[in-house]
Amino acid sequence: MSESDILPEGPSVNLTESAAEVEETVTQAKPDYHEDEDAELHMAIRMSLEEPDAETTDDTMGDNMPIDEEEQAEVDQALFLSNLPPYMCDEQLAVLHQARVNGAKSAQDAWELVHSAKQLLECGEPDAVSNVMGFMQQAVGLAPEGSNLKASLVQGLSDIESKAKVNELHSSAIQLMELFQQSGDWTAIDNAVELMEEVIKLTPDGHADKAERLNNLRTAFSCRFERLGKLKDIENAIDVKRQAVNLTPDGHADKAGRLNNLGNAFQSRFECLGKLKDIENAIHVMQQAVDLTPDGHAGKAGRLNNLGTAFSRRFECLGELKDIENAIHVKRQAVDLTPDGHADKAALVNNLGNAFQSRFERLGELKDIENAIDVKRQAVNLTPDGHADKAALLNNLGSAFQSRFERLGELKDIENAIHVKRQAVDLTPDGHADKARWLDNLGSAFQSRFEHLGELKDIENAIHVNQQAVDLTLDGHAGKAGRLNNLGTAFLRRFERLGELKDIENAIHVKRQAVDLTPDGHADKAGQLNNLGNAFSRRFERLGELKDIENAIDVKRQAVNLTPDGHADKAGWLNNLGNAFSCRFERLGELKDIENAIDVKRQAVDLTPDGHADKAALLNNLGNAFQSRFERLGELKDIENAIDIKRQAVDLTPEGHAYKAGRLNNLGIAFQSRFEHLGELKDIENAIDIKRQAVDLTPDGHAGKAALLSSLGNAFSRRFERLGELKDITEASVAYKQAAENTSSRPSTRYSPSSALDAYTAVLEIIPQVVWFGQTVHQRYEELPKIGQTINAAAAMAISAGDLPRAVEWLEEGRSIVWKQLLQLRTPLDELHQQYPDIANELSRVSQALDNAGTSNLQSIDSEIKHKSAEEEAQNHRDLAARYEKLLQEVRELDGFSNFLRPKKFSELGPAARNGPVVVVNVADLRCDALVLCTSGKIVPVPLPTFSYKQAEMLCFKLLSSLRAHNVRANRNEDLATHLAGKDNQDHFGSVLADLWSYVVQPILSKIEQELYENAHYSLPHITWCATGALAFLPLHAAGIYMSDNLNINISDCAVSSYTTTLTAMLSSSSKPKRDPTAVHSVLIVSQPATPGQEPLHNVSKEVEAIQRYTSPDHTCHLTHESATVWTVLEEMCKHEIIHLACHGIQEMGNPLSSAFYLYDGGLDLNTLMKLPVSLENAELAVLSACQTATGDENLPEEAVHLAAGMLAVGYPSVIATMWSIGDSDAPLIADKVYANLLGRHDDPESQKAKLTPAYALHEAVKHLRKEVGETNFVRWVPFIHFGV
Repeated sequence: MSESDILPEGPSVNLTESAAEVEETVTQAKPDYHEDEDAELHMAIRMSLEEPDAETTDDTMGDNMPIDEEEQAEVDQALFLSNLPPYMCDEQLAVLHQARVNGAKSAQDAWELVHSAKQLLECGEPDAVSNVMGFMQQAVGLAPEGSNLKASLVQGLSDIESKAKVNELHSSAIQLMELFQQSGDWTAIDNAVELMEEVIKLTPDGHADKAERLNNLRTAFSCRFERLGKLKDIENAIDVKRQAVNLTPDGHADKAGRLNNLGNAFQSRFECLGKLKDIENAIHVMQQAVDLTPDGHAGKAGRLNNLGTAFSRRFECLGELKDIENAIHVKRQAVDLTPDGHADKAALVNNLGNAFQSRFERLGELKDIENAIDVKRQAVNLTPDGHADKAALLNNLGSAFQSRFERLGELKDIENAIHVKRQAVDLTPDGHADKARWLDNLGSAFQSRFEHLGELKDIENAIHVNQQAVDLTLDGHAGKAGRLNNLGTAFLRRFERLGELKDIENAIHVKRQAVDLTPDGHADKAGQLNNLGNAFSRRFERLGELKDIENAIDVKRQAVNLTPDGHADKAGWLNNLGNAFSCRFERLGELKDIENAIDVKRQAVDLTPDGHADKAALLNNLGNAFQSRFERLGELKDIENAIDIKRQAVDLTPEGHAYKAGRLNNLGIAFQSRFEHLGELKDIENAIDIKRQAVDLTPDGHAGKAALLSSLGNAFSRRFERLGELKDITEASVAYKQAAENTSSRPSTRYSPSSALDAYTAVLEIIPQVVWFGQTVHQRYEELPKIGQTINAAAAMAISAGDLPRAVEWLEEGRSIVWKQLLQLRTPLDELHQQYPDIANELSRVSQALDNAGTSNLQSIDSEIKHKSAEEEAQNHRDLAARYEKLLQEVRELDGFSNFLRPKKFSELGPAARNGPVVVVNVADLRCDALVLCTSGKIVPVPLPTFSYKQAEMLCFKLLSSLRAHNVRANRNEDLATHLAGKDNQDHFGSVLADLWSYVVQPILSKIEQELYENAHYSLPHITWCATGALAFLPLHAAGIYMSDNLNINISDCAVSSYTTTLTAMLSSSSKPKRDPTAVHSVLIVSQPATPGQEPLHNVSKEVEAIQRYTSPDHTCHLTHESATVWTVLEEMCKHEIIHLACHGIQEMGNPLSSAFYLYDGGLDLNTLMKLPVSLENAELAVLSACQTATGDENLPEEAVHLAAGMLAVGYPSVIATMWSIGDSDAPLIADKVYANLLGRHDDPESQKAKLTPAYALHEAVKHLRKEVGETNFVRWVPFIHFGV
């Protein structure tokens, strides 16, 4: 079992990724063929020398007559000769020849010679059998042609030749099996099986050796199965072995051996298919084999060993301690029965070590792994170099070292594991059937060291050798799926370190292959599904695609359902399913998911007996789930449970355990979470103390150290926020800095959100990886909430350190990230085209394709791209992003382009204030400040010590409550707003504006008063606001004290206000060429007084009439009713400098890109606006007289995801918009006053001279509306705002 990297947010345990295959050396699995391979020939020859029965022939007279004595004498002489040894044969032939010459034909002498021949055969001359065939052929040659003697000898010779052929085939098969055992050459075992099958065909039923030969065929099938993994072989092995057992009578000396071998075959099939019945059968027949074997028998130790191995396998499946106890007991007996110096001693000692290791992995008792290493080392030392088993024994010793390393984390152990596993690989020749297995296990050791030290070389080596193992494993091999799975895990680990999408794609691909190759019903099917689910979960965490977490839950649920109750892995699969539910909960926030997570994780804990090595890990994860629910619902019972359960996990984890630090850290996080809820100092003290222990237990260079340091830094930061003691923030900065410097850790853990300046530098460098071009815009927006507060905290730290330019740069880099990415793809490449046209063209092509991919409508993928699945489209998108990033890197390596499309430095941002001061207000937990960019290029810092992040949030909620009281706008946070602001729905506008004045605006104006009036125009100075966090939703332009008898002061009396989404937007707008002030403006008016499906806007016609009083008829286009379609409006936008949209507008909180203007045939949404071609170079102003055109999404305060920002992004330098729904009767008045001040009457030359810029024109219009509706009727006049220059 291995636990995932420990992260401050609360880690998950991965109970599934197998470490290494352990080779069990089974002493009785070697070919157990009959040793006396010539015995059958002896029998055949003896039969041919028996005295023949009297033969009869039909006589013409019908009388029965005995064979001629002369012929009988010839037969006896021939048989006699055929059995003589070579040194006597020639001499006897000479005697017979002389007897014929001499006419000696004595029958009595012939019988005496036959009797003598029998005696010669029985005396066992060494060459008697090997030469008998030649003598028989000579005897046939001596017999007279046509005689009965001749016929009898020919038949006898044929019988003997047939038996000799069978024996020769059998002998050749045995030799091939021995060759295979030595060399691993699979062609040898293939040929052996073929020969043995021929032997069985030639051996008749009832033959005395039938059972023995069936047993040898079974051995050949088993050997081939173990090397090639073909299921048919093990089925055949069981079938023929069962025949062999059934043919062997009770009491036969070979009965026990054949039962033992049948048990081995059942066990082999169990390991292939995982059916419990097979391992039950294996134990049953192996127990019979042991019971039938008398004490002192040479095979007793081997059969005890094999019975122990079967107990071990059942233990690994069911987890019953009794089985592993039995395994150790009988394997120890096997070792004790085997004398020192015995050829099998090393194998038996090794197998006892395997049993100790299995018990260690269940109970975690160090004594067991010490014993395992000790006896496995003995096994290696007992085995001479060059022995066929040496590599397997080295591999197994390496496995034990690795197991101890994963418990204690001592580097020496993993170094030893890699060393001996590499020896095992090196000792195994290419082409050997075990080569793939040892490579696979070596890869596991490299991966284990990588997870500890984080050195890329190790995971590269792991992938390399795991890939070799897969490539060497034949298709159809039983081990193919497992090796694919392990290769996938190595890809997954590299992905977690480097974040390269190709790695997670490869991981999913090969793990899916592993699942597909594993037949239904196979014991490994559930594990393979679980591991595939883990890969889907990781990709979800990276890309945020819901389909991945749905797939993860689906396949992990299958894994649980496939695993029977009582199975040792059931708890692990339940735990991992719970992790997937937790992951989806963190994304979607649906309570059902965290309820399910707690439920299945509790089941996992309950299924795990006390004393089990995994109990602590499962408790830790259950505690994480309770904590997640607490952070959502705030119920104290949940955090109490989390602390209690995590404390149990820590207490159950022995000192020196590799995961002790991670579990301490998680307990500390739970204490910190309770502190943030209740504010009790004791909790944050406990959190710091426990997290410091976690850091101290983790050696420098450990891959998990950065996460623990970052977590400790967070705890110090929280105490600093409570007590304000500088030593805490100093401690936090030190911890963050050390985390950033821990290069062995993954970037995401090294650079977690923190308050340390150095660490934050790296945080901003990886933002493009988090909000990546390879995601759709919708997906990128889902990643952004986690970034905003990090950016604000980084800026606060930079301000504390006095690095104001860096603070401005960071705030700019962290705002409107997606808008800037989209605009970056549309950036003209003129200079690059001039110098490097080829790469410029390629970059333009890829940028356009990436832009289209990022903003495509996901729902239309299938209809637009007929031949690509959604998955293929997403893959194409990711490939484009990777290509784009590679091209950027290539461009930046060119002379003069090192900063090409990089974030802007302050020296480039400063000119945004050329037309007046720009005030950037940063709201963070640490502190709140304003940074004023002056026309002189300097930055004036304005601390806001009486304002806070929480205060900004509270003002936001009060504003929402006030709007709700006026029935202006509903919001998904309306219930929370009502709760916080009071259930009486009172109007809090006055207090909100007063607080903004007192705590934010007035301190800023006081500090920059001189700067403001040096840049005053039209009698009032101009100020541009760029606010962050919750302040981005508050009306800074209306801040003031309005309802006091003693004091009535507001910003409108002091300055004209505008807003900007970013400094970059102001730079882009300012760079447009100045327009001739005398030129006539071309205006596009879009009105929808009765949009289908919407409430009618009764005063729209009055609004249009008001505008037309100031526009030239020849330069005005009015689209209304059915003429105002989406595509018509888009087409006309490119032809006019000013667009006025008088229609319904809607802000889609759930999908910001769907925020739209409602036109006759549908919505003109942000997604569509972003597809506009870059041809709005003449655009000057967009007036959005629609509801909620500058509302934004409260979850994305830094992104300005609203219609006004969209118009700025597509090229309008100036935009007039509304913060919330406006009164239908107010729009005509505002329009009249804005255009009067902006354009003047086209037929009145005097009014032409008094034209104002858009910001000042709106200021005057709102001032007029304020007088009309009343100064305290805030809901009517406050929503009108100006963006841009």
